[in-house]
Amino acid sequence: MLWVDLSNESTREIDLESVVFEKFIGAKGLGTYLLYQYLKGGEDPLGPKNILFLLSGPLQGLPAPNVGRWSVVTKSPLTGLYLDSHCGGGMGREIKKAGYDAVAVTGKAKRPVTMVIENRFVRFESASEIWGKGIHVSTEQIRSRSKKGASVYTIGPAGEKLRLLSVASCDVAHQTGRGGVGAVMGSKNLKAVVASGTGSIKAHNLEAIREVNRAVTASWQAKVSGFKDIGTAFLIELANGLGQYPTRNWQEGYFEEHEKLDNYRAEKEYGLGAHQSCPHCIMRCTRAYRTPNPDGSGSSVESTVEYETWGMLGGNIGVSNPVTVMKLNYLCDDLGLDTISAGSIIGFAIEAFQLGMISQKEVGFPLTFGDYECAAKLIRMMATGEGIGEVLSKGVKQAAKIIGKGSDRLAVHVKGLECAAWDARGRKGMGLSYATADVGASHLRGWPATTDPPATSALDVVDSMVRARNEKVLTDSLVVCHFTYHLPLVLQQKITLLNAASGLAYDEASIQLFGTRVDTLSRMFNVREGISRKDDVLPPKFWIPESQGPRAGMRAFVDESDFRACIDRYYQIRGWDNDGVPTKETIREVGLEGIL
Repeated sequence: MLWVDLSNESTREIDLESVVFEKFIGAKGLGTYLLYQYLKGGEDPLGPKNILFLLSGPLQGLPAPNVGRWSVVTKSPLTGLYLDSHCGGGMGREIKKAGYDAVAVTGKAKRPVTMVIENRFVRFESASEIWGKGIHVSTEQIRSRSKKGASVYTIGPAGEKLRLLSVASCDVAHQTGRGGVGAVMGSKNLKAVVASGTGSIKAHNLEAIREVNRAVTASWQAKVSGFKDIGTAFLIELANGLGQYPTRNWQEGYFEEHEKLDNYRAEKEYGLGAHQSCPHCIMRCTRAYRTPNPDGSGSSVESTVEYETWGMLGGNIGVSNPVTVMKLNYLCDDLGLDTISAGSIIGFAIEAFQLGMISQKEVGFPLTFGDYECAAKLIRMMATGEGIGEVLSKGVKQAAKIIGKGSDRLAVHVKGLECAAWDARGRKGMGLSYATADVGASHLRGWPATTDPPATSALDVVDSMVRARNEKVLTDSLVVCHFTYHLPLVLQQKITLLNAASGLAYDEASIQLFGTRVDTLSRMFNVREGISRKDDVLPPKFWIPESQGPRAGMRAFVDESDFRACIDRYYQIRGWDNDGVPTKETIREVGLEGIL
């Protein structure tokens, strides 16, 4: 591990014991261990003592499928809790080629800096000339003076101004997007990280890795699917058909104008290809679209819109024009704002305005669903902190607390993290995943094995959600893409890749134990920060039945007693007590005793 203290621009290397890698593998697993070990409880996420971990996994740089990924682990300034975020781009590969499995960044630089890692040499460059500039210009200027093939990870104005919704972007098109990672970098005066390496990466059994790669590549080439045609945008129709597509601040899970967001047409009329997709990827799901520049100059830019943005800056704010979504996405990406949280907060603000909880005098202009100018103004205000943007940029939980007037019932979040673009009222057991996820309302913490509506008790799907969560921990620790389920890259193949890369001997049972170990450790981090059962709850909106579409009449659970029973069952499987605290016996059984 490379340890960087920005306060005095010093670096040192730390050798981690082999047992750490055996028990925590890499990326999410390793980052969870490091964060718990090195960061004391109660630290200010925006203080110099918070640590930002940039992590690779055991597969980066090897001929494995869809490994152009890497991870960030830190304490979230948005929630005050554990945060892991996973991103495309070449940073993980370059960190690994430079000789590291992890880079830890702490302290605060005395000036805005760019940290450059070239093999096992680190230098700090002034970032004053790009401080205040957007992601696109900043990345272009950094690339112009960097080594060919280097990966660039940078923040925009929102991160510099410590906005709690801010992201950091890797190689322009890929974001560590949730929980305020950009603000953590901004608080350290760290504008960007650049990494490049020339080291070779060895594997225990390279041929076994190649064999899995050949199998999944052949499977993908034979596939016919919407995902292959237009990337994640095909999920609009799927989510809407399941009553899970957020509409006008989650008033419904069905958007009656969804057909206007015709992404096959958008691909044909505005598509610029998949050239900004992750490296080493055969799926190429990141689609670029020719988009009018939101600055009004008349020029064109490239907008890389993913499903979550189609949902949160589409249906959730009442927008049915695909070009509008593309423009709002580009604006968020350039300023460095999380499109999921931004869309959630804009929807919240519009509904609060309509109900008289926010006045036009407070905002300066009327708030209307479907209005591009309204949404664009709020995005800019949230990034700069101008006017009501200062309140909204704190996230929907804190904004509702400040605004008051009952607006908390309009705020859709769990533990302070805004919900992703999948309505829990459309799928049985989905609400349990939101309620118990370590980072808050993430859609990437294991789904129950069903597409059934929540018309009956969800107790029968809890076990499948836990298994899926454990496998997702593995996916995020290797790191491979979540969308490899489309290939498919099945669990046994992931285990084969892990063992072939490392020489370890994991099997399915030990992977389930590994998932429990990491999930238990992130829970222990959150318990140390004050989390308990009282926080494993769902937003009020998910208890209001949908009134139209395929899930009309559905709530997230049949009733609150079933929800409580599902929480009980989850705690029981995990070996946590009735208040959601891991027991001493569980800590010992999952292999955490003696390491912590």
